[in-house]
Amino acid sequence: MTGKGQLRALIREKRDKMDPVRRGRANAAIFDRIMGNPAVQKAAVVMTYVSMGSEPDTLRLIDELIAKGKKVAVPVVKGRQMEASYINSRSDLVKGNFGILEPKKEAFKYCNPEDIDVITVPGIAFDANLHRIGYGKGYYDRFLPHVNGVKIGVCYDFCIVDSVFSKEHDVAVDYIVTDLREIY
Repeated sequence: MTGKGQLRALIREKRDKMDPVRRGRANAAIFDRIMGNPAVQKAAVVMTYVSMGSEPDTLRLIDELIAKGKKVAVPVVKGRQMEASYINSRSDLVKGNFGILEPKKEAFKYCNPEDIDVITVPGIAFDANLHRIGYGKGYYDRFLPHVNGVKIGVCYDFCIVDSVFSKEHDVAVDYIVTDLREIY
């Protein structure tokens, strides 16, 4: 297993074993930091990943952004590429590729990446240089260069590590939001 592979496995295991009460508090803190962020408050279009498994929760975020009148987009996997689709509510979502919630085919409304003001970016681990380790498929690394908006990495604080072994093609985020802090 490579350095990235070992780190990915270690952090995922730690995340999966997180105490549910601690997870709930951590998710609430992450939600508050994101919703309180000036870029998010000013944004017209926010793209966010749809959380699954032990990832920091974004379902409450989706609901709140829509309630505040923001246009919300979520990822859609198409072959080796990722696109963004607007949604009106979580009821537009069904399980798609990799078991991740995506818009139903009839609900798909293309969102141009250049129109995204803020994007939340998932990661298994991040480092202080604002690089991330994702799930290893490269979808975000191919998508993020097309986004002019603010890129916010989202993770639990214990997922911040010394190095994620970033490569030249890896796209850094603008900052990271955890349950304990923001890293710029």
